[in-house]
Amino acid sequence: MAKWIGYFGLLLLALLWGTMVPVVNHLLQRWDPYFLAAFRYLGAVPIMWAALSLVERRQATPAVPPGAQAGGWRVWPLGIIGIGCYSALYTIGVYNCHPITAAILSATSPAVAAIVDRIVFRVPVNRRMVPAITLAILGSALATVHFGAGDMFDFRGGEILIVIAFACWSWYSTAAQNWCRGWSQLRITTMTMSTGGVGLVVIYGVAALLGAAHFPPPLPDNGADWLIFAWMTIVLVAFGVYLWNFGVKRAGVVIASLYLNLVPVVAIGIFALSGTAPTVMQMVGGLLVIVGIVMSELQMLKAKKADPALESAHLT
Repeated sequence: MAKWIGYFGLLLLALLWGTMVPVVNHLLQRWDPYFLAAFRYLGAVPIMWAALSLVERRQATPAVPPGAQAGGWRVWPLGIIGIGCYSALYTIGVYNCHPITAAILSATSPAVAAIVDRIVFRVPVNRRMVPAITLAILGSALATVHFGAGDMFDFRGGEILIVIAFACWSWYSTAAQNWCRGWSQLRITTMTMSTGGVGLVVIYGVAALLGAAHFPPPLPDNGADWLIFAWMTIVLVAFGVYLWNFGVKRAGVVIASLYLNLVPVVAIGIFALSGTAPTVMQMVGGLLVIVGIVMSELQMLKAKKADPALESAHLT
């Protein structure tokens, strides 16, 4: 039953995170990207601490059981790399990328997770992921093709930053479950988001000193943008990161990544409704990415049914 609750949480998360690229793209028209990267997580930290305090006061048992492999100092690299670097690289990447291409790149996260697992956690790349990796690379390349322009490829550089951001997130997803055993998912989310917020402040400060970021940052002067920011901070960041950790704990990072294939579908639908329709090559590229990953993940699901021990392979 707990596993199915995790699957439902991941499905809900995918639908919610489908609004991430449109929301970030909209706010970046007025907000400084470095400031937005930091502020959207810092704004969620007080919410997470309030929720953690409320939940732990109601618990009869300690939040961190004696002898548990608690995070300790490890919440700092988890927060700085998994939250801080991810948020900064992702936001700046969206700022320097076509928004629909950014949405399509979201579907490459399972392939990125497989590569990160291989390099960092010594988990062999499952042969069932080969079609996904191949088609993800091909599809993402096709999504940058732009006929009728001066340059054939609409490559803006942000695409690389987005992929690196996904690598940071994939590492965080597995490492957090390994390093913080005995902690609730709410505590993991709150602690790593707090340390990640510190890292984002440092990144913003350095960028401001180097002249890459505005200080003081220009803020929007209309209520609609503040409501959109509240949606991003409360729902997409605070609630979203908690749902992700909750789902990874119960389903594993690879299966959890499968649900993110819905993210570009939702995002492209929102862009189309707002007047930014995808090009033919973007649609073909996105279709290749999704088909390859879904095909590979379905094969992995079949393998895990035959051998349940595979289900926890990415959490050990």
